[in-house]
Amino acid sequence: MPSPLRILVVDDSALYRRILAKAVDALGEGHQVETAPSGAIALRKIPAFAPDLVLLDIEMPEMSGIETLRAIRKNHPAQTVVLVSGTNSRSADVTIEGLSLGAADFIAKPVGASPEQNIADLMQRFREVFRLRAGRAAAPAGRLAAAHAVAPASVVAPPARRATLRPPRIELVLIGVSTGGPGALQKVIPALPGSLRAPILIVQHMPPLFTASLAKSLDAHGQLRVREAADGQPVERGNVYIAPGGRHMVVARQAAALGTALLIRLDDGPPVNSCRPAADRLFQSAAQAVGRPLLAVVMTGMGQDGLAGVTAVKEQGGYCLTQSEATCVVYGMPMAIDLAGLSDESIALDELAGRIHSLVNGALPA
Repeated sequence: MPSPLRILVVDDSALYRRILAKAVDALGEGHQVETAPSGAIALRKIPAFAPDLVLLDIEMPEMSGIETLRAIRKNHPAQTVVLVSGTNSRSADVTIEGLSLGAADFIAKPVGASPEQNIADLMQRFREVFRLRAGRAAAPAGRLAAAHAVAPASVVAPPARRATLRPPRIELVLIGVSTGGPGALQKVIPALPGSLRAPILIVQHMPPLFTASLAKSLDAHGQLRVREAADGQPVERGNVYIAPGGRHMVVARQAAALGTALLIRLDDGPPVNSCRPAADRLFQSAAQAVGRPLLAVVMTGMGQDGLAGVTAVKEQGGYCLTQSEATCVVYGMPMAIDLAGLSDESIALDELAGRIHSLVNGALPA
């Protein structure tokens, strides 16, 4: 059983403060809950209560959730904050803004058929975010060391950066990312030039509506055109395509006037690695459809989605970058790739855009 946490619930609704506190208590793990009805009161309580985790409603009067988050980041930069969001498009937009400002994750307020169902849904999400907090509390270097201590002898350490390596021409860039992804993508996609010679396809584990808001936010801040993918859409250079929440995105090749063209297909098949969309589905389909070198990038996230997909990419002569452990919110998905010996380079978040550019456009870094 994980160690009990100190949790501060910030919400202007007395009813929802009770619902959130009840869901935490129902886990039966001894977590201590304090509440605050406004952002201003939360800021006064944080120094005395010293919460391990702040659950922050994004829509509050007087001092909004975003204003509260900015103040927390300024005054308590190490504080872990998880946003509590509504499920409409406006809430999704604000949630994406909050994640880009450093919130670790978000919980969508459930809309179940009964209060009991809502409590059950919240309990499931709480288990996930509380594991996130436990992982962030662990010493970063210790997680990989511990994994090696129990791993088979054939497992190798993550590679050091090897700046002189360059694969053959890259046809597609594939990105798989989960927890911590929106903030990480904000540092990568807008930093890429409009002259990038390969399209980018992204699987970010998020519900419907939120992926559309993420695409809109990324599109507004960079040179590449970013959109939520649509079924039957052609894959074109200069574009970034994000899989819609709740649907798998795959790549297919179709006959065209001048040969063949790559198209995006969406489907509602069963979850893979408990995820839909899943990076494995995208990576495997692209490896099969393209048959030429691809660049797979696996970034921050829980679990091991992407492992089977990267294996398929490497079998076709592709190349793989993983986000470095020290720069991940959760070193789960990249660690699975690193421990399997499939990563060609482990790259810090701030250097990922530059390395993607150099690999795709052929200009080696100095």
